[in-house]
Amino acid sequence: MTPISLSQGPLVDIKPICRPPFPSQARDRSPVIGLTPNCLLRTCFRIGEAINAGCGAVKNSKNVILELYARVLSTERTETKQHFVFCDLFHTKPPYMHAEYDAAIWKSVSRHEYDARRFLQGHGYKMCRCIGKMKRSGNEWILTILNIWEAKMDDVLWVEGIVNA
Repeated sequence: MTPISLSQGPLVDIKPICRPPFPSQARDRSPVIGLTPNCLLRTCFRIGEAINAGCGAVKNSKNVILELYARVLSTERTETKQHFVFCDLFHTKPPYMHAEYDAAIWKSVSRHEYDARRFLQGHGYKMCRCIGKMKRSGNEWILTILNIWEAKMDDVLWVEGIVNA
C-alpha cells in the first residue's frame, strides 16, 4: 500500500472528541416501531474506541454495526477488494485499523464505486465516514466495510452534537 502524503500539516485544529458511554441496548418490546435489541450501532470518532467496540462485539457474539469517522492513511484496490488503513482523526500514531471493502458491493453500484475511488486519488489524509462490521482474520482484526464516503469536519461536528446531546 502506498501511504498518502504525511506532510499536509495538522490533521484537525480542534480538541479530540470524548464521547459519553454508548447507550444501553433497546429493550425487547421497545415503544419505537422497528427498534429491536438484535443490532447495535456504535458511532466512533477515535480508532481506539472503534477497535474496542468492534472486537468486544465479536468476542461477546453481539451484532454491532460500527459508524467510524477516521482518516485514510493508505488504500489500494484489486479486482476483488479495496483495502484501507485508517488512522485517528486527530493524530497519525498507532493504533491503525485495517479494513476491506468488497468489490461485490462497490462494483455493482456506481455511486459506491465513485465514493471508494476518491480515496485512491489526491494527496493528504482524506477524512471518511464508514459503516462496517469487525471480524477476525487469523490474528488480525479487520473492519468489513459496508459503505464508505468522504467526510468533512462539519459532518463530524454535526454527529458529535447528536451523540453528545
